[in-house]
Amino acid sequence: MARHLVTQNRGGIQVNNRQPEFFVPAVESAAERRWRRILTVFFGGVVTLGGLAFVYKLYEFFMDLSAAEGLRFAGAHLLTYCLVAGGFLCLLTFAFLKGHFGDIEAPKVELLNREISYDRQDFGA
Repeated sequence: MARHLVTQNRGGIQVNNRQPEFFVPAVESAAERRWRRILTVFFGGVVTLGGLAFVYKLYEFFMDLSAAEGLRFAGAHLLTYCLVAGGFLCLLTFAFLKGHFGDIEAPKVELLNREISYDRQDFGA
């Protein structure tokens, strides 16, 4: 496969129109395809086993919670965690509906401008 380097001069700046190497389509050998398939199956199996273990732990937790002793043991903690998480969800919803996430770059610029003005006041620069 031939790779051509096209360079254009735009206002004195050399512009390279060639895509980076990782975008160049490469011909894969059979061995590379086999290794890719093996790795995909391996990591897919690891993720699946982890997910199944998590579901099993949730099942055990809810079975323990449904017993009287389990509710006494974890009920107050769960209620506290749910109330705190619900409060944060309410704050997030309020901020979203009020448009606080509309311009996420403005707080950064405002903070930098304040820092510059504080430096000018402190150091007289």
